[in-house]
Amino acid sequence: MATGAHLNLALLFVFISVSASVSAASRCSSTTFSADRTFAHCRDLPHLDASLHWTYDSTARNLSIAFVATPASPEGWVAWAINPSGGGMRGSQALIGFHQANGSMGVKTYNITEYGPIAEGRIDFQPADLAAEFSGGAMRIFGKLVLPQKMSPTVKQVWQVGATVANGVPQRHEFDRENLEAVGLVDLSRGVFAQSPPPDPAASTPASSGTSPPGAAGGGSPHTPASGCKNLNGISKPATLIILLAFGFLFI
Repeated sequence: MATGAHLNLALLFVFISVSASVSAASRCSSTTFSADRTFAHCRDLPHLDASLHWTYDSTARNLSIAFVATPASPEGWVAWAINPSGGGMRGSQALIGFHQANGSMGVKTYNITEYGPIAEGRIDFQPADLAAEFSGGAMRIFGKLVLPQKMSPTVKQVWQVGATVANGVPQRHEFDRENLEAVGLVDLSRGVFAQSPPPDPAASTPASSGTSPPGAAGGGSPHTPASGCKNLNGISKPATLIILLAFGFLFI
């Protein structure tokens, strides 16, 4: 009897833990935005507790996005980028959100050309309606981009978070595995994540000084989940485990 009670308790603990995991993984579907912003597609990203929401007009080549992530600290930054060159960090056209000098949230554009200090500048995609929010510990950045006519709807996305902004400049991010694997392919038209590209070896080496270009940690894994938090038959692994555990309780 004692053994059975201990087993029940252990399974209950696992059940609660997995339930919390599923709740945390549902950021994508549970997020709502101000100003009646809505998007056609939403996917949880596999790293850095982030999600991407977007609408893509393939005729006009207009892309509207909302990127949601928890910065490494409340005074840090979050970034989302498209890299049209297909590399890791170098070449990324980034939107970076952080608290401005007056305390409000804002978004700035960065053309990441080198592994070193960054500076605000123009990007290859015409931006519009840039905005940002800070809510519930997460930063949200919004923007509209016009993509080139000949550009494939499957693009390389790079995302990142950092802990510090100094004098209006986002500073170096961590080089943990979560940061280095925050890269992948997204099919804007179909609303799915495609197979991730191979790692970019240069991206795993921190810059010798200054900042690491935010939103472009670089590396990537060919085994990165291809469809956000969903998996086999559209059911997440944690959700599947909860179902199995629920059935297990019936037979103890």
